[in-house]
Amino acid sequence: MKLLVTVITLLFIVNNGYGQETLSLSYNDARIRLMRENLRLLAAYYDVNIAKAEAKQAKLWNNPYFIFNGDLYSNETNEYFHFRNQHLLQIEQTFSYAGKHTNSVKLARIGVEMAEKQVEDVMRCLLFELGTIYNDLAALQQRQVLYNQVISNYDRLIEATRKQLEVGAISLNEALRLESEYMAVKTEALQNLNRQEKAMADLRTILRLPENTTILAEQKIPFIEQSLDLNNLIEQAISSRPDLEVMKINKRYQERNLKLQRSTSVPDLKLAYQPRDRGSNYVRPYQGFNVEFTIPLFDRNQGRIQSAEFKVKKSLLEFEQMENRVRNEVVAAYNRYRHFSEGLLNYKPEFINQISQLNESTNQNFKKRNISLLEFIDQQRIYILTNIQLIELRQQYLNSINELNFAVGSSVID
Repeated sequence: MKLLVTVITLLFIVNNGYGQETLSLSYNDARIRLMRENLRLLAAYYDVNIAKAEAKQAKLWNNPYFIFNGDLYSNETNEYFHFRNQHLLQIEQTFSYAGKHTNSVKLARIGVEMAEKQVEDVMRCLLFELGTIYNDLAALQQRQVLYNQVISNYDRLIEATRKQLEVGAISLNEALRLESEYMAVKTEALQNLNRQEKAMADLRTILRLPENTTILAEQKIPFIEQSLDLNNLIEQAISSRPDLEVMKINKRYQERNLKLQRSTSVPDLKLAYQPRDRGSNYVRPYQGFNVEFTIPLFDRNQGRIQSAEFKVKKSLLEFEQMENRVRNEVVAAYNRYRHFSEGLLNYKPEFINQISQLNESTNQNFKKRNISLLEFIDQQRIYILTNIQLIELRQQYLNSINELNFAVGSSVID
């Protein structure tokens, strides 16, 4: 691992210059930084604050009205603003009953619960995105180390081949064939480096790192002791996945909204008190009391009530559809994880060591001309292909763990 980190560090210094900052970042460190620095997650927390503020507003009662009515112009005295001749003071207060205020407060509180679960779902999606990007970057860096190793071997062989070509110890066709294979490997390394830059830019963005930061990721395979039970995973996902919890809360939200719309069909009651009325009534001075309310003759909130009833039915179907989707996602993620886990077992450490020893022996035998050029190229391709398949299988295995955690909604495998 130390040798791997050293090689990757030297690679980025050569390719990117000395002005960049190199950061060796484990996946757990990346998760911690994501929780603290990701702008999308930080913005989602404000949705909770907004919902709490709306719940606070829903608790408040209506403000009273104060009305002042005064004489603008008096024909008798030819005076403007002759308030001594006529003025009116009135205080009004609107009261909501039939459960409108209570339902509004409860609806706002359910909105807070929904906002909190939505933040959890944003976090779940960001962790899934982080895991995918991180695993891709780690695999690309592993491949780059492999390409650099093969290119280094080719460099020494090309130099020796050119000397042999000068003295006629090797044919021009063999030298060109070796150069062609050498250029093909360098082209693959260049393409891999470009994909690596893209993955690193995505990782810097999600972790809010400076653009001149070079990240060194590690492809670490977790050790799993216990076997996973599929039924337990499904039940865990049903009970804890935040997006499904949002759908559950949405059912309650629509049911409460239906109650609110039914209570809204009852008109508000407005009570008014006139402590003083001078000049605008037959009694001078006059004190009065008003009662006002709308007559629900035409508008009884029928349309909004019907709409709320349909929303309740819709939320039930959406929840059932979401629950079915969660079950299938868990099953599919579990099966992919199991398949990649079985595939990874085929690559025994002894087999990988034998491939590496064979590659080293091939390089030595080709220098000594004990094997032909075609045999050497064939062995090099086998070495590169085997190692790339192993790197990609590890990447797919880690991605399947990431997908399983995402489907269940919690860290089943850390």
